Amino acid sequence: MKPVAQDAGLHGQIVEQAPDALLLVDAAGTVVFANAAVSTLFGYESADLVGQGIEVLVPERSRGVHARLRTGFGAAPATREMGSRLVTLSGRRRDGSEFPAEIRLAPLRHGADQLVLAAVRDVTDRRRISEALAAARAAADSANSAKSRFLATASHDLRQPLQTLQLLGAALERRVTDTGLLDLLARQQAAIAAMGELLNSLLDITRLESGALQPAITIIPLADLLGDLQRQFEAIAASRRLTLAVGATQVCLRTDRVLLRQVLQNLLNNAFKFTREGGVTVAVAATADGIDIAVADTGIGISAADLERVFDEYYRVDAPGIEARGFGLGLTIVRQIARLLGYAVTAASQPGVGTTFTLRIPAAAIADGVGIASPAAFAAPQGSAAAKPALLVVEDDEPVREALALLLGAEGYPVRSAASAADAEALFAEQGGAIDLVVSDFHLEAGRTGAELVATLRAAADRDLPAVILSGDTTSAMEKVRSLPRSTLLRKPVDGARLVEVIEALFGASS
Repeated sequence: MKPVAQDAGLHGQIVEQAPDALLLVDAAGTVVFANAAVSTLFGYESADLVGQGIEVLVPERSRGVHARLRTGFGAAPATREMGSRLVTLSGRRRDGSEFPAEIRLAPLRHGADQLVLAAVRDVTDRRRISEALAAARAAADSANSAKSRFLATASHDLRQPLQTLQLLGAALERRVTDTGLLDLLARQQAAIAAMGELLNSLLDITRLESGALQPAITIIPLADLLGDLQRQFEAIAASRRLTLAVGATQVCLRTDRVLLRQVLQNLLNNAFKFTREGGVTVAVAATADGIDIAVADTGIGISAADLERVFDEYYRVDAPGIEARGFGLGLTIVRQIARLLGYAVTAASQPGVGTTFTLRIPAAAIADGVGIASPAAFAAPQGSAAAKPALLVVEDDEPVREALALLLGAEGYPVRSAASAADAEALFAEQGGAIDLVVSDFHLEAGRTGAELVATLRAAADRDLPAVILSGDTTSAMEKVRSLPRSTLLRKPVDGARLVEVIEALFGASS
């Protein structure tokens, strides 16, 4: 057919000056029209290109594929993008150079002739940006993976020496009678506990910011969690001559027990830190949208200016007579974990009267509690020294293992120790009948875990052997430990008294 005549009107000007290269091709694949942008993009004058086959603008290696795609389009013409989901499209300039192309096709009728309008665009810059973004994303993913590996290592390796110091100090306290030395040991233990708190806060905030901390949702009775916290903080309240009141509740929640406990524990720590008279109250109240858990104190209160910033990183409220301990991360962690769980947290305060932090939990997180296995309450230690359970301690870090044996031996427990899961299994095969309870690190040799070891020992003994699992990596550990009945997960560095308390509670529940 003859070349299509140029339209001298407005429509013709629009087509001729369009920013995209526009080509009109007949059913045989011959170019019948090319606008000015074609010359800029391909290096051909429009007059030179008209009458040539369209494949002259296609790299030689792709001409066969292009011809098949063109034939397929002719069989089912429709406005669409040309084959980019099947192949990467490229255009070929007159000088033989190539460029990545985006091509849009639209069928046209010109009298009895079927034509195809092709709009061609050079996407070199877009491809370069896309590749740069992909490379940046890969680098970011690699950095996040490296950070996650560092956090896993730091969480374990940095806590191990702290755990050793904590346990050795607790063992010494049980052997020393000199009041002066006991006072020094108490000060040392307080310093070690502060180091542990700071380490935990720094690791937790880093894991939250990197996205490495993810909730493991189960259904828990809220009363059990609050009762656990009440027992933990009663001694603190008594030592400071403060009161602690925890309200009753029948609510069960779909939540991550470890993360929710950390939120409430941080709020209670904060409340006791700033309270010198009166006490602290934990109350649970139903709302139209769910429930509120309020932690209120009768402390020094927070000014309006400070209240706006208490959740900021590294922000600390300075007050006369209050020890400035910590990095100012406790409430930041509270806010970030609350967001991770889908909760809101608010603060209200009046200087000289007190402060209330409220955790707002939506109705979607409330469960009916059917089929919940309530964990054993942490009762006061029971039994005489003669009735102490025999323990199997499994820990691959020798200083921590020896410190555990010293502490638990000083408490009157018969202790057998193993440096690996394999050693523990061999020892249990010989003396399993005399072992009442297992205390194991979560991360053992060759990728094995304390949870897996306990399951193996229980199967070998054909009894529900109680277990305490110690770990600094509470999130991944909780996934494994939650499937074990009559087991408790404690976060390193664990306080010696807390460890003894949990052992006695587990053994008492099994007796």
